[in-house]
Amino acid sequence: MLFEATGYSNVGQTRESNQDSYLIKIASTTMGDVALLAVADGMGGLESGELASASVIRMLSTWFDTKLPAALEAMEASVGGFEQFVDGQWNGLIQDMNMALIRHGMSERMNLGTTLTAMLAIGGRYSIVHVGDTRAYEIGDDRVVQLTEDQTFVRREVAAGRMTPEEAMVHPRRNVLLQCLGSTKEVVPDLIHGNLDRDAIYLLCSDGFRHVLTDGEVRKRLGPAALDDASWAAERTRPGFAHADEVSLAVEEQHGFPEGSVSFRLASVARLVMDRKEEDNLTAVVMRVEQGGR
Repeated sequence: MLFEATGYSNVGQTRESNQDSYLIKIASTTMGDVALLAVADGMGGLESGELASASVIRMLSTWFDTKLPAALEAMEASVGGFEQFVDGQWNGLIQDMNMALIRHGMSERMNLGTTLTAMLAIGGRYSIVHVGDTRAYEIGDDRVVQLTEDQTFVRREVAAGRMTPEEAMVHPRRNVLLQCLGSTKEVVPDLIHGNLDRDAIYLLCSDGFRHVLTDGEVRKRLGPAALDDASWAAERTRPGFAHADEVSLAVEEQHGFPEGSVSFRLASVARLVMDRKEEDNLTAVVMRVEQGGR
């Protein structure tokens, strides 16, 4: 399969710095294209949040460059073998990321942490590793499927029947995470696998990007029909590490994108979110299976 992807990040209207980071890497191999997408939302103060999210994105990027080739050999034997390899690699990587942040925080006497949602796509399948409340979605013309579950206090309460979804949206503890990287010595990531839908759009985003959007708005603005005529040509790959500060754009700069581009669509959604008084950083990455890709 061939993949097209692009991302967008904005510091927002009230924050002094952008603590989000994201990654897009697409590589051509003898087994076809492989894509890695990730979004991390840092926390812990200005420099701490930026450092935390940037650090885990760099480690993930290095994994893609140095460890993934061995996983591709396992895939030739079976998809199951490949996914078991990836799960093992990601479990170890999550622990390494977590301890690296803890050690740095202790040495510098600072509190820092980050969420992380990453998706690896290859051979008609996707694998996701997830910690925190960044999200991954599969968007079809008639549906929006949340592929990850928020690891938050309110999501747990809703699942237990002690709170309604409507109450969760306005609860004073709605942003309280049950776990993130860098806060405790034990982190248990969610590992998720599924079949890629060549007719769908895949979206990874920070909580600031999606807080005030309905599923219907996400589908209407970023679904397959909305992006069918959008230009991905100049944005097919963004290899390597991309920290949000390097790619974030002021609201008024969104018109610097060609109007028919995917980047323009993402910037337009971000503008809508900020018009609704969202105060957080906003970051999103979208991917589709290229038309005609095998």
